[in-house]
Amino acid sequence: MGGFAGQRRPLDVALPLYLAEPESDAVRATAALGHCLVTGAAGFLGMHLVAELLRRGLRVRGFDLAPPPLRHAHYEHIEGDVRSLEALRKACIGVDTVFHTAAVLDFARFAPAARRELSYAVNVRGVENLVRAAREAGALRLVHTSSNNVTFDAPVIDGDESTPYAARTRDLYTETKILGEQVALAASGHGGLLTCAIRPGGIYGPGESLVFPRVIDECARGRYIAKIGDSSALSDNTYIDNLVDGEIEAARHLLPGSPVCGEAYFITDGHPINYFEFFRPVVEALGFTHPRRSVPAGVVRTTMTVWELFHFWLAPLGWPRPPLLALEARKITLSHYSRIDKARRDFGWQPVVSPEAAIARMLEPCRRLLAGHERVTRPHPAWWIAILSGMGLLGVLALSPGAHALWQSWIGPFPPRPLLLGVFAWALGLHLWRALRAVQLAERLGLSRTALAWGWQTFLLGFASLRLLERRAEENRSEPAGRS
Repeated sequence: MGGFAGQRRPLDVALPLYLAEPESDAVRATAALGHCLVTGAAGFLGMHLVAELLRRGLRVRGFDLAPPPLRHAHYEHIEGDVRSLEALRKACIGVDTVFHTAAVLDFARFAPAARRELSYAVNVRGVENLVRAAREAGALRLVHTSSNNVTFDAPVIDGDESTPYAARTRDLYTETKILGEQVALAASGHGGLLTCAIRPGGIYGPGESLVFPRVIDECARGRYIAKIGDSSALSDNTYIDNLVDGEIEAARHLLPGSPVCGEAYFITDGHPINYFEFFRPVVEALGFTHPRRSVPAGVVRTTMTVWELFHFWLAPLGWPRPPLLALEARKITLSHYSRIDKARRDFGWQPVVSPEAAIARMLEPCRRLLAGHERVTRPHPAWWIAILSGMGLLGVLALSPGAHALWQSWIGPFPPRPLLLGVFAWALGLHLWRALRAVQLAERLGLSRTALAWGWQTFLLGFASLRLLERRAEENRSEPAGRS
């Protein structure tokens, strides 16, 4: 849950760039923003936004459940929860401009009541609390961070802000972000508060935790081997510098009579691209092969939806999360991109970093991610040969009457097929039980990124894989005693 700011990253990533000496023109351009409040200040977007506002010479107050992301003479941090109206009232005192970035990023299609309540409490009622607190404190403007998901239902091709909200939401995040954006926009012009909403595409940049780290992890584990769909689906992405600049420019133009008031704006790199082509330059620069094979998009979407449903039902029994959530499979395989003309027209914004420059800036952070990649420990090759060949032979003899008869004619008397079938079913069940245990144990050991890989390996090898995890757990338990 953290500070409800989504992604987090180490403090030293990219901040020196933002905390350089401010340029005089940038200071003059943003001075009218006055004292700024950034909710979700310890998250990926919030942290960058705080740093850029400081670079431009403004006083900034951060609000987050997490500790302060940085130290600066003009930065004040309040630890608080957007579900608390009183905490937000305290945070809004003396503030002129509010940037709202705090949110719960729960993309599940199927979620228990507690998770649904959390998303609604933060992403909807949290916006209501902030609007009320800002209005009571006399704040002049509020920029709400929304998402391009709010219009993603059927494919969106060359859309714009006139595209209606998604009529059939299939995930908790989209559902609550639509309602939160509507609250923010409806508040504009009431009680002296002017508002607008920013709709970024997939946010990426050095230090983010949702986009490139996942792809690098897949490459390092040898699983980035096939594309999904025919590569025709195009999507929007938003480099962090472009998003920060768009938020600030929108705030600068939130003035009485401005066309920005009460409006939503897509802020993206302005370069729709297929997901796999988007990652291709980095993947190839790191020495991996861009996948040539493809898996049918419809098969993946259906499989991931069913898998996610089973996870919802059977998670207490150890059923693993799907490799992709249903929403993620849809975003990869269905086009959803929109023009940024409205932002250009209403407040003169255009991307400050080109797609090519943004990808170039991702190379070194991705190299560091690859160097520190968490790997699955492999049993000795003899185990792979012995167990896989043994299970394979047992399965063939149990399931194939012809193979069983051939074995008896060549080798001699052998147990009857019904008995072999029972042994094979028992062995598969045992391997499945061990695989689920491996996933649970890996997650308890903090190996969440490789938990699913541990599960698949243990399903294939049984105890030979599970015992490696159990040894690691024993070492972790004995480590404190050894240090004392």
